[in-house]
Amino acid sequence: MQEIWKRIEAWLGAHTPEVMNNVYAGAAEEDIRQLEMKLGYQLPDDLRDSLRIHNGTASWFVDGWELLSVDRIWQEQQVQLEVLHDLQEEAGEIEAGERVWWWYPHWIPFASFGNGDLLCVEVDPSSGEQSGQIIEFYHESYSLWIAPNFQAVLSAFADHLEAGGYALDEFGGLRSKTRRFDADHLPPGSQRIYL
Repeated sequence: MQEIWKRIEAWLGAHTPEVMNNVYAGAAEEDIRQLEMKLGYQLPDDLRDSLRIHNGTASWFVDGWELLSVDRIWQEQQVQLEVLHDLQEEAGEIEAGERVWWWYPHWIPFASFGNGDLLCVEVDPSSGEQSGQIIEFYHESYSLWIAPNFQAVLSAFADHLEAGGYALDEFGGLRSKTRRFDADHLPPGSQRIYL
């Protein structure tokens, strides 16, 4: 993860230092441990290592997404669990281990679009899914599987940066020159899940 972040830092420093100024310093090991204790799950090593290097961003970072700090990961997870609880009360009891269409408690958010949409890492290896896989959660409709792990997401971002695929947007973040992440233009290899 350190090599990937060095590539990102070098590009941001050379091309958009104002964006680099919005990237926080790394989280303390104790803060990460506390988050894991509260969540009841150990974070995948790649996300954990990334948080040690950079503990989120101060604002929109790329394509409207904000990388979440350790504290914001916990806050976003609690919001989703509260909504899930309310939905379960309305719908009746859910069988143990059954997934509901809206949210799964083993999804740990690491990026927010600011409107309830989240990028999450799946941390339940017993689910039959790949532990560590990345889910794009759309709060009003469906979720997408988008990558096998966090390292793949960050590495693809670094590759796209170095290829000149991003420009500074009017909000002080980066905007992809070529990608669109909406229902009509899904990322390659993605699939809708839990329709």
